[in-house]
Amino acid sequence: MADPHDPLHHLQREVERMFLDLVYQRHPSCHFTEPTWSPAADVMVSEDSARVIMELAGVPRENVRVRLQGRILEVSGRRHSPKDPALSHYHRAEILFGDFRRVIELPWEADEKRVDARYQDGMLEIHLFPSPTHRTTRVTIEKVESK
Repeated sequence: MADPHDPLHHLQREVERMFLDLVYQRHPSCHFTEPTWSPAADVMVSEDSARVIMELAGVPRENVRVRLQGRILEVSGRRHSPKDPALSHYHRAEILFGDFRRVIELPWEADEKRVDARYQDGMLEIHLFPSPTHRTTRVTIEKVESK
């Protein structure tokens, strides 16, 4: 399991995010300028459900947007920086602020009528289910006689 604090892990997540942005071309004009940070996410998927948990500390619920289209789940929003002028000279600055956007591709088309999203204590949890038209079909492989 990758260490989430490893700089290479962070770089890999950013490259994956940019690749998905390029593939789905959601906002082609801002691939390398926005978003300014990418929240950590856990994605657990089975054949009959998916659960996405995203860490959004300091982001008010009204600043979070969740969008579902087929197999694509998009979570975006904004975390504002503190406006206290007395805190303008940082000794250390590690918290990122600004726009964020995560695009998660599911292995199946999701049922838009069966999505449950909850936000509590800076954690967003989304439960998704396959659409009723999604069916897993088992294919039987025929034995071919060799000559």
